[in-house]
Amino acid sequence: MAKNDQHKPKGQLRTIARFSGIGFQMLAIIALGTWGGSKLDGENPDFPIYTLVLSLLSVLAALYLIIREVISNNE
Repeated sequence: MAKNDQHKPKGQLRTIARFSGIGFQMLAIIALGTWGGSKLDGENPDFPIYTLVLSLLSVLAALYLIIREVISNNE
């Protein structure tokens, strides 16, 4: 039983590191989508349609990434 108690903190640290890495991936996906949209809107600054669409799509992609990782972590 003592062996299981020693492995618990390592498993928790791995899980924390894994999900903090996912947070950075989310940040990068959303930032790149928004940056790409603003670059495309540079030619037409009247209404930032590309920024809106690409930032929304990047948020959806980041959510998909989180959901997929949580499901695979629970299995």
